Amino acid sequence: MLKMIAAVSVLAITSAIMTGCNDKDGSKESAAKVTNYATDKCAIDSIGGKTGSTVYLAKGMAQFNGWAIDTANQRAPNEIRLRLTGYKGTPVTFKDPVIVDRPDLIKAFGNENFLKSGFSFSADLSSLESGGYSVVTEIPGEHSSLLCQSRVLLVIE
Repeated sequence: MLKMIAAVSVLAITSAIMTGCNDKDGSKESAAKVTNYATDKCAIDSIGGKTGSTVYLAKGMAQFNGWAIDTANQRAPNEIRLRLTGYKGTPVTFKDPVIVDRPDLIKAFGNENFLKSGFSFSADLSSLESGGYSVVTEIPGEHSSLLCQSRVLLVIE
């Protein structure tokens, strides 16, 4: 029993010493961790000109139109991304949408800062596998991101 405890102790100490040995410069700084928070202040208005809770599209180019609000800062987002996640769980991310004025959001939420909360993404779906995809709007920040799960399922035929 004493030999077992000694062996485990030696392994634990060796493991603690070896941690970080692969750092070339000896630095132990870790990459900044991003925390994801959920929000429900977004919507996908149409995908490929179609609406509904399930949208069927052929592979190819598609427009994703909708809106998202940066609830953490109570304003239009500085950046918006669109994430499609299929059954394999690996998201495909689209960036750089056209920003669209949404005066209806100002009226609905009573906040002038929401005017530039609309978006229109052009997404090339031709390389994606056929099947169902969840549609998530992401508002990235420096140390955290807001994720908004849309109420639309995209099915690529």
